[in-house]
Amino acid sequence: MEPKMDSGSVLKAPINLSDLLNGGTEFQIDTEFNDHEGDEYFLDDDYGSADEDDERYKQLQTPWERTFDELRQEMDQINEHLYKRVTKAGVGEPIPDSTRVVIEYNAFFEGESKPFDSTTLRDKPHRFVVGKSNVLPGLEQAVRTMRVSEEAQFVIAYQLMYGEFGCLQRVKPKADVLFVIRLISATPVSDGEALAKLNETERRTYATVKDKVTEIRQYARDCFQRNLVPNAIVKYLEAVHTLQTCQLKDEAEQAEQQKTLIALYTSLAVCYNRRDRPKDACRMVNELRRLCDVSKSAKILYQEGKALMSLGEYDRARKCLLRAQQLEPQDEIVQQVLKQLNDRSVKHQQEEKKIWSRAFGLAEKKEKQLSAEDTELLDNMKQTIQLFVEDEGSSTLPLPDGLTDRELALMDQLASELNLKLNVHVTNNKKNYKLQK
Repeated sequence: MEPKMDSGSVLKAPINLSDLLNGGTEFQIDTEFNDHEGDEYFLDDDYGSADEDDERYKQLQTPWERTFDELRQEMDQINEHLYKRVTKAGVGEPIPDSTRVVIEYNAFFEGESKPFDSTTLRDKPHRFVVGKSNVLPGLEQAVRTMRVSEEAQFVIAYQLMYGEFGCLQRVKPKADVLFVIRLISATPVSDGEALAKLNETERRTYATVKDKVTEIRQYARDCFQRNLVPNAIVKYLEAVHTLQTCQLKDEAEQAEQQKTLIALYTSLAVCYNRRDRPKDACRMVNELRRLCDVSKSAKILYQEGKALMSLGEYDRARKCLLRAQQLEPQDEIVQQVLKQLNDRSVKHQQEEKKIWSRAFGLAEKKEKQLSAEDTELLDNMKQTIQLFVEDEGSSTLPLPDGLTDRELALMDQLASELNLKLNVHVTNNKKNYKLQK
């Protein structure tokens, strides 16, 4: 049965404002996008630290227990139907048309302690484009008065909300609403075809291309925020190609182009890591090495460290992440990933030692049975290094610590048979053995 709204009661499920605006009777939540909140700090990805949510926006309790008329007396009047009180100032300018906004809110009817609609209940911030009339007029007018990071309370009259008759049994007639809103981000809606619309002459002119690249970057960032990462990758690559093929008239344009390419390749590394494509992420970092000193960029080192960790290159990953930590010693995310890396590395070493132990155990057992047939004895160990031999991208294979003299002798024989070398390196009076192709 549909939940009814009697006097003093609250809804069991939140109302979707877009459905109400369009006259619908279903109140299911639209989950078109799998959002990753915090990605408005795009280049930082999960390396950066966005502001933590204010806990007041996680509390499902009205901030006002008296009448809305009394609350209006403590607010600023925006217009006849809209009153506002700022609880935390924001930054920047009020929101213009064609801006994609991300907000958190709780909405209360007068005299009710719990919200009838809430992004907290849905566990998902709300996104919409200002000026497209896809939310209730009162909510859009309220957001237009806000600035990024602002937190505010609004009393919105029924004329801008659900009207004189309300909405079936869910909303009472002439229902004014108290909105508690936090504006997380506001980004211009960009033209994803800005570069495609250029003619050949315009494509060769850097001054023209750079403005369109700015639009494409914003469009790609917006795609990333909406979890459309493949779309973002396509647009970033388009921007890279266009920048690289246009003509530069002086050193100033060359320096500006290089700076933009660094940002684009860094963004691509973020995207490829998000899509679990670590080889492509490393390829982007290699492109960055041609443009800048990556050892001075914590962002780039962090992305390379993540990619190398996914590839199982734990030693190289550790070097990258430790250097990133040196550059940003207070960043907790780098510390968390380093811990994750150490856990994976230890587990890998334990599994590797078990594999070698089983291999040597089979070899020794075979030796006792067939002491005169060394070839068959060593065949039991070949399987453990077959992947290494076939992997064209690997040139060395570290051996586990604690090998006995007998095990090293068997390994030396096997290395000779497979055209490998058994090398030893001494570090801090400790011998480390590796197979070398």
